Amino acid sequence: MKKILLLLLMATTLAAYSQKTDLATVNTVKPKKGQKMAFEAAYKLHVAKFHKTEEKLQVYEVLSGEYIGYYHLVNAGRSYADFDKDRADASAHSLDLDKTFFPLLEETMNGTFRFVDSLSLRPQVEAEKFVVTVRHLKQALNFNDYRRELARSVKVLNNLKGGFFENLSYNFFDQLWDGSDQVTVTIRNLKDGFKSLESGYFPDAPAGSPSFRDEYVKQFGHTAWDERVKVMDAAVEKTEVYIMKLRKDLSSQ
Repeated sequence: MKKILLLLLMATTLAAYSQKTDLATVNTVKPKKGQKMAFEAAYKLHVAKFHKTEEKLQVYEVLSGEYIGYYHLVNAGRSYADFDKDRADASAHSLDLDKTFFPLLEETMNGTFRFVDSLSLRPQVEAEKFVVTVRHLKQALNFNDYRRELARSVKVLNNLKGGFFENLSYNFFDQLWDGSDQVTVTIRNLKDGFKSLESGYFPDAPAGSPSFRDEYVKQFGHTAWDERVKVMDAAVEKTEVYIMKLRKDLSSQ
């Protein structure tokens, strides 16, 4: 019996390990001036040829901020084991990029990000418009304390009433292998589009509804709130915010 239980435990552990597909590789590119439409046309052909059945890509266009005009080319749902794999058509894939893709680019940047479900709020919400917040954290930050407060934020927000809070949805990501620059990314899902950013779009909370602070203190206490303020005030070195949209026409179909 012990042997059977051990085998079942091993099988469960291996199954859980094999299902960890929470990584996303992001290639952020900027077409050369005057080459936007040429880039889009070339990339459509590349995706149709090389990304229909494997390494499916989602493409997002940045619409504001420092990176306006850039595109995020996202390969999500990956595991660490996927980084050990080579494409069977790797040579042809690379050659196509060299001939039709890279010559049209002014800049390209790459990053790998890990989705953190426990620090996300209603991540199942589907949207095509988004607000992206990138936070560069201070090197001296106690990351465990910071993550504790992010997790508590999710618990508090889940209990708040009112149209804004009840429709709030975001996905949280850690950037991996980012050296001394610790980076987190929060992507707010705008299921109703950018119009939902307008002040007064959502109905007000019912009279007497607790604020974020009130609900936090109710769950964790006044001392914890004071500690939270210190942690969050000292956490971030730099913040970037921009909006983006999904480009279905450029993504894998």
